[in-house]
Amino acid sequence: MHEGSLTEDLFEHVLIHAQEAHARRVTRVKVTIGALSDMTAESIRLYWDSMTPGSIAAQAELEFDSAPGTATCNSCGEKFEILEAYAACPRCGAFPVQVTGGNGVFLSSLEV
Repeated sequence: MHEGSLTEDLFEHVLIHAQEAHARRVTRVKVTIGALSDMTAESIRLYWDSMTPGSIAAQAELEFDSAPGTATCNSCGEKFEILEAYAACPRCGAFPVQVTGGNGVFLSSLEV
């Protein structure tokens, strides 16, 4: 169900931005999925396809990009990429670290 509500939020953002641009049609939507997110392009596409019929985004091409997971060490301040949320600092070995990116999904661009 989480995927459905997140996709609904994305769809609402697309409609708001399209309305602000006085668009008659949305042609392309680019979504960035963080490496630490539990979302997949397939699940977003499934929900998207059920939401868009009859809307100005009905024929929009849905594209996906990825963003790496990033973190900062709470002990030494090192900034680095991570593959999982529970990682140790590669510089000093401290655990846990502060996740700073790559754990979300967001609308990265829109063509109207």
